[in-house]
Amino acid sequence: MNKRFGWLLVACVGVFAACQNETESATSDSLVSEESTIAAEAEENITKTILFSSGVRDGITRGDKYNYFALEGSAEGYDQVTTIIEGTAVDYRETNNVWEFDYPYQGPSVETEITFTTDTSVIYGDTGIELADLAPESYVTITFMPNENPTITPPAYTVNEGEAQNFLSDDSGINELVTVTEIREIDALEELNPLGEKLLEVEIQYVNNGSVDTYIAPNYFSALDAEGKNLPLRYTHFWLHTVAPGESFTDKVYFDITSEGPYAIQFFDGAWIDSEEADGTVNDI
Repeated sequence: MNKRFGWLLVACVGVFAACQNETESATSDSLVSEESTIAAEAEENITKTILFSSGVRDGITRGDKYNYFALEGSAEGYDQVTTIIEGTAVDYRETNNVWEFDYPYQGPSVETEITFTTDTSVIYGDTGIELADLAPESYVTITFMPNENPTITPPAYTVNEGEAQNFLSDDSGINELVTVTEIREIDALEELNPLGEKLLEVEIQYVNNGSVDTYIAPNYFSALDAEGKNLPLRYTHFWLHTVAPGESFTDKVYFDITSEGPYAIQFFDGAWIDSEEADGTVNDI
């Protein structure tokens, strides 16, 4: 009798402990959920420094017929709005003393989170930016939805890789000599946080033959697939060169391979194709 009572007591204690653990777990989950809800509500209640007046609806902006996102907004009291993609400050717009800005910009070819900030510590070309380090009211993040069938404007000039192209603007003193020296497919580099297993690696040589400083970054270049559509740029490998007259540089740009080649690299209205694909044309490409 005492033995059976002992087993019954042990069983009751076990059931009670299990119930207590389930209760504690449920309470913990409830607290985490409540904290998340409070944080989300607090985020919604923050007065942002950036307000969009057009081009954004329910936190989404969509690519136009050319797959550009065309945004308009205001940043009262701030001289500049900077764009962040994948922790990199990829562009900026000045508010021109009226605290308003517009943002016609070539959109990525994949769905992308884009952040706009008025934080003055963020400088165009910065990498490794953590949004958690910025004041919550200083930035707004939206989702870009690409136009999957954009209108394609083919480049005016096409040459093979290794050939130089000259880009002139007499009025501004710009004279750029640009050469895409190599276009090649490589295995994806993990440190670049690629979308797939392959990347397009592009080596660029740039010479400033003009009379004014120029500023060159990876997003000045685009990679086109066999249909003339853009490959996604790897913003995790980003640089910004200020090139004085007579100076030059060589650097690399990476694109995610998300569609079939032959591929072409475009800079303004000129393009280069892989020499192995020299019999092909861009935008037949």
